[in-house]
Amino acid sequence: MNIKRRDFLQLGCATALTGLAFGPVWARSPDVKVLTGPAFGSSWRLVLPDTMENPRSLIDGIVRDIDGHMSPFRADSDLGKFNAGRTNLVDDETRFVAQAALDLAKISGGAFDPTSAPIGRKYGFGPAAIAATAPAGMYSDVRVVGGRLEKSITELTLDLNGIAKGYALDKIAAALDGLDFLLELGGEVVARGRHPTGRPWRIGIERPGTNKIQRLINAGNAALATSGDAAQSYVVGGRRYAHVIDPRTAGPLVNDVSSVSVMAPSGMLADGLATAAMVLGPNESANLFNAYDARALFLLKNGNNFVEVTLGDFPLEGSR
Repeated sequence: MNIKRRDFLQLGCATALTGLAFGPVWARSPDVKVLTGPAFGSSWRLVLPDTMENPRSLIDGIVRDIDGHMSPFRADSDLGKFNAGRTNLVDDETRFVAQAALDLAKISGGAFDPTSAPIGRKYGFGPAAIAATAPAGMYSDVRVVGGRLEKSITELTLDLNGIAKGYALDKIAAALDGLDFLLELGGEVVARGRHPTGRPWRIGIERPGTNKIQRLINAGNAALATSGDAAQSYVVGGRRYAHVIDPRTAGPLVNDVSSVSVMAPSGMLADGLATAAMVLGPNESANLFNAYDARALFLLKNGNNFVEVTLGDFPLEGSR
């Protein structure tokens, strides 16, 4: 895996979430229209040629269906019932996403762990439906067996939030197959085809703590997800602690990663890898990204500067 480093002057607050910038990039052309709607406590946004039909009802239906099966916040979802010990029978899609999450947990050495939500609850975030006292960090005790999800401990819970948004992105993209579009859902993006002007779709990666763009990239036909420290971090004894949980230590993450943006063949994979890479950092992530044919851009804190680190051939156009 090719790892490259570049230093960038920090502009703005060190602790803000670095994310993906859409509005200014998307709204420049009169040849496109932008549609929006709610999704998983956040929103979706779709940009497509102005001549295309409105697929809003299709997208909203997919979002409702996935939320009804995989939401850890809903007692009536398949996952909510499984977490409460009321059933181990879940639908095919939930089993598929759960298996993908468990596979990623294993290959990442637990840096991505769908059973770690109770740790987050101890620090004041995560699904309220999952108790802070529930077992955590035990992904190997959850299994997909036939048409069931099984767990060895009744109180053990599963949270697919770290991968389900990406799955929803993939499912919507498949439903829009053959169209040219750029779709964002909860901060994750998938692109297909080209902008009506003939150029590739472009996405801006934000500079931490500002509304300015750190990097502008060509999206191609890949999926992109960004994970960051969500505008909250603190320093104790010279060490920076982000409000991101390291499932391996069952405590706040201790590293200098402000954000990581991941490009992967699917939204589900980009989603999960971004979470794992935030924990692992660039050096430990290299083998993981090789295994999944993925690329990444890390922004690391270095005093008043950022160090930009890439894994693989991340398609950087330039900074603004």
